[in-house]
Amino acid sequence: MTYQSLQEMMVATAEAVRPPERLNVWQAAEKYRYLNNPGAYVGPYKADVTPYLKEPMEVLNSLDHTGMVFVGPAQSAKSEMATSWLAWSAICDPADMMHIDKSQTEARDWYNRRVSKMYRDTPAVKDRLIPGQKGESTYISKFLSGMLYTIGWPSAKLVSGKPIGRLWMPDYDRGPDDVDGEGSLYDLAVQRMKTFGRFGMAAAESSPSRDIENPKWMPKTKHEAPPTTGILALYNRGDRRRFYWLCDDCNEVFEPDFTNMDWDHRAETIMDKAESVYMCCPSCGSIYTD
Repeated sequence: MTYQSLQEMMVATAEAVRPPERLNVWQAAEKYRYLNNPGAYVGPYKADVTPYLKEPMEVLNSLDHTGMVFVGPAQSAKSEMATSWLAWSAICDPADMMHIDKSQTEARDWYNRRVSKMYRDTPAVKDRLIPGQKGESTYISKFLSGMLYTIGWPSAKLVSGKPIGRLWMPDYDRGPDDVDGEGSLYDLAVQRMKTFGRFGMAAAESSPSRDIENPKWMPKTKHEAPPTTGILALYNRGDRRRFYWLCDDCNEVFEPDFTNMDWDHRAETIMDKAESVYMCCPSCGSIYTD
């Protein structure tokens, strides 16, 4: 690229050698990101709104792990982890990233609905893009630091042969089990980041949708997921963390399971019953309605 002045050249050079900022992913999101979703939420990113995303986002820049698999329901802000990870990478610790969506159509939609809006609403990221049309397009973003952010879809040609340190795979269960006969997308992604050792990270997220292979299955270990393919199979390969609540009254942790829910049995209609549902702490019986 060409520079208009010596000052612009010096700024670009300084960006390339700037040391990492010591923040984890959600801390960087709180410091730099601004969300502009009219009708839903407009304002600074607040990690406490989705506390169950904090630990997974901490794993994304942890040197103790090289993979992060998140299983959660639809519309639980899973995509915010991906955009926050991109923002953290661009601002705090630049390194090449790849987002591998389910199809070319979904990849284009990801850029239009998520990435371009994040650039627009997060000046600290936008300012680090190479200025002009050379810096940003639908499938590739180029940063002053030298970092490349690419958006693609499952194909052995796309994923193989490219050493990339950070890879994100959304809606994993809606993608193929086998990519062009070369294995699972996640395992192909892991091969791409092996060059980076403990500095690499392959991340996948999805709500589970695959059939359980054995309907009579019973868990043998704590937090074990049913035998199936897709995201739950990846989850079973890891350390199997789950989100627990901390009771405000007795300080005991518990899992917010359906077995701990109750409602007003005197309510007359099903809607009244639904509105009266609450969660009970199994240790002390404290009631949570929000």
